[in-house]
Amino acid sequence: MIDRLINDKPNIYIFDLDGTIIDSSHRINFLPCGSLDLEKWKEKSTKENIFNDTLLPLYSKLNSVYKNGDIVILCTAREMGKWDYEFIFTHGIFHDKIISRPKGNNLKDHTLKAMQLHHFWQLRPYRDKHKIFYDDNMSNCRAIDELGNRYAKYCKTSVYNAQTINESYLARYEIS
Repeated sequence: MIDRLINDKPNIYIFDLDGTIIDSSHRINFLPCGSLDLEKWKEKSTKENIFNDTLLPLYSKLNSVYKNGDIVILCTAREMGKWDYEFIFTHGIFHDKIISRPKGNNLKDHTLKAMQLHHFWQLRPYRDKHKIFYDDNMSNCRAIDELGNRYAKYCKTSVYNAQTINESYLARYEIS
């Protein structure tokens, strides 16, 4: 059980999973062109491999804003499976909503995330809320920054490079 404040003016925090909240780098392979090998990723999405993932420093930020009553969205380019959800719930990664890659969808991550998150900028209940986005992929950060710029008259959008934040924390506290 977690204590959570009631926040009548919550911000919307959007966290990527891999490389932002979760270190799953032991499961990553790249194609010769430099992009993620999605098929290898899927092959390595076994219970054993997923439960060898670890939490990154931004996990504490996620829990802090959740406890403060802000809205927490997990937005991942993963196709979520049973063991992904099990890991999230076992490790207490608190959230209000999970948005993930639909099965069989091969859109580039930045296109997919901008498309799936668009309604948080467009729909009235969310439109005027400050959106804070954390992702380790700069293409995703640029796509969400562009989305925020399109709706700047309604709300503020802040975009952060999660890799830089996590590395800074790890270096500062010499955690490896």
